[in-house]
Amino acid sequence: MKKLRLDFVMSCQGPHDVPHHGRPEVAFAGRSNVGKSSLLNAISASGRPARTGSTPGCTQSLNLYRVNGGSFYLVDLPGYGYAKAPEKVRCRWVGWIGDYLLDRDALRGVVLLVDARHPGLGPDREMAELLMEIGRPYLVALTKSDKLKRGKLKRACSEAGRMGPVEAVSAKTGAGLGQLLDWIRSAAR
Repeated sequence: MKKLRLDFVMSCQGPHDVPHHGRPEVAFAGRSNVGKSSLLNAISASGRPARTGSTPGCTQSLNLYRVNGGSFYLVDLPGYGYAKAPEKVRCRWVGWIGDYLLDRDALRGVVLLVDARHPGLGPDREMAELLMEIGRPYLVALTKSDKLKRGKLKRACSEAGRMGPVEAVSAKTGAGLGQLLDWIRSAAR
């Protein structure tokens, strides 16, 4: 499994701040505390470019990462759902996410992160429905899969599979990361 060289470029306060660089983008979307930043660090060959925290809502902007010197970009979107931030701020994030997903010409695919312990929650289903509706290619990455026993993980994959194509992944053990990286590279082409 060949990891990606990720270089943090900038934090953007809304989709209008994301520069037009002429390269494809793949976005990471998911609820707060689903492990977006941890997964970014797990697929990175260049250390730990994403800041992680134990408090939900650590990512409060659109964080842009250059991949392999600029062949494409990863965009870590703010989490939706519960976060330790005022409701007004959380509502702004939801608007940013929607605007970015709907209007960004460079966006080639979305990794929709869903907690394996809670597949099929309303906000995750709504996000998958939006992605289907607007025709954005996406993959459901079932995070924290290492926390479930085989039988429960199989049921979680089945339930999450109703939202779209699914891959069980673990930032901790590395399970499924090779397949995730293959999907990201394919989407960015």
